[in-house]
Amino acid sequence: MKKLTTILSLLILMTFISYLGWRSVEHEVLLRENNETLLAKSHMNNIKLSIESLLNQRLSYLNSLALQIDNDYGKAEDLLETETDFKNIFIINKNRILFLSDSDDSQWHNLVESIALDNSVLINQQDYSEQFQPSSGWYQIYNHLIYWTIQSDNIIGFEFSNIKFSFDVISLLDTYDSDDNFKLSDGDKQIYSNGEKFDNEISLRLNYPLQNWHLTYYYSSPNLVNLYLLGSGVIGLFFIVLLGFIGYGYREYTRTLRLAKQQVSFVGQVSHEFKTPLTNISLYSEMLSECLEDEPDPVPDYLHIISAESKRLTRLVQNVLTFNKPSRLNIKQVNLTILIKQIYQTFKPILEAKSLQLNITTLENDCIVDTDEDSVMQILNNFLSNAEKYAFNGKRIDLSLTRKGKLVTITVRDYGDGIASHLLKQIFEPFYRVNSSITEGVSGTGIGLTIAKQLASQIHGEIKVMNHNPGMAFSLILME
Repeated sequence: MKKLTTILSLLILMTFISYLGWRSVEHEVLLRENNETLLAKSHMNNIKLSIESLLNQRLSYLNSLALQIDNDYGKAEDLLETETDFKNIFIINKNRILFLSDSDDSQWHNLVESIALDNSVLINQQDYSEQFQPSSGWYQIYNHLIYWTIQSDNIIGFEFSNIKFSFDVISLLDTYDSDDNFKLSDGDKQIYSNGEKFDNEISLRLNYPLQNWHLTYYYSSPNLVNLYLLGSGVIGLFFIVLLGFIGYGYREYTRTLRLAKQQVSFVGQVSHEFKTPLTNISLYSEMLSECLEDEPDPVPDYLHIISAESKRLTRLVQNVLTFNKPSRLNIKQVNLTILIKQIYQTFKPILEAKSLQLNITTLENDCIVDTDEDSVMQILNNFLSNAEKYAFNGKRIDLSLTRKGKLVTITVRDYGDGIASHLLKQIFEPFYRVNSSITEGVSGTGIGLTIAKQLASQIHGEIKVMNHNPGMAFSLILME
């Protein structure tokens, strides 16, 4: 079931990563397409501005000509013969036509007469505010394009030559050195074309008075095949790397698991070999106690400790042999006050031999708890053994029994170098040993605290570990 869950989790993770990767590729595709469109609009706008600037360049010249013919109408005829940018001129003063070229052209004549009757048509064709009255501008009707300007009280108008202006635009675009693909047309009539047509196109209309002119710009779609291939390759490479890490992690996990099983097997075999000599030690210590029971103190006491410890060690070996199985419990009323004192008497000479001072703090009254005596002793012996091995430079160990309400706490506090806070949870894992200076040269299998935690769980207790300055404290908490 766990393997199936892991496989499904990996599949979901890989699907999610694939989705994110593909969405990133699509975002890049849209970004490139948008950039191509923006670039095309920028080029088209440059062409539009070039055409409109060509028209605006005529304005200053036409204004200077209007000043010349304002009071000299005869000069207007001369300009018509020499200038090619415009083909007709009119001069209007209020509602009177003072000068009109090509009066035989009835359409042109009627157009100028309508302007003379109502001068406001020149202004109304463009968007001007009521507060602003222009003194010049463009006027377009039918196929007539007129630039007008007010000089003194006269309105002077020049009819632009569309053909001449179109040729000027063509000349301008011929000198426009670019790889742009576009088409310029006046209504349905094409004026200019450059490059080739593509599927993508954008169009715009030029500003007044060239509002009938349309500029169509063609551009090709970006080459997205390479982008898709690159995106797919990156996603594929990521999957290869991810699978490589997963394979490496799985290999390390199986290697660690295999090593742990070998260690458990080794410890079990060694423990099995311990059973016979321990049985003999226990037997002969009991025989020796019977023979020397009349000896003066402390000989009987020492023999009693030897006998009790050999029996306890036999039970510990049995627990190691059944490491992955629950220990057999013998729940009964245990006087923790007496038990703590027994443990103190057992470890005091051992610790004093290593220049370690063992201090005991217990309750004045008896503390009775329903629990398994061997399990409690094994847990506390593990705490004290670890303090002896890893905190000997602290020169002091405190063993205390406290009670708060119905909670009974037995604590072993040392004054050594301690363990980093982020490693406190890992020290209860099977075969884990802290890699630091405190473990150098100290033998151990790394299963003592694991067994202690299992035993505490079986007797419905709890182990807590806490850093102090200096040293650290291991506590067994039981319910009274």
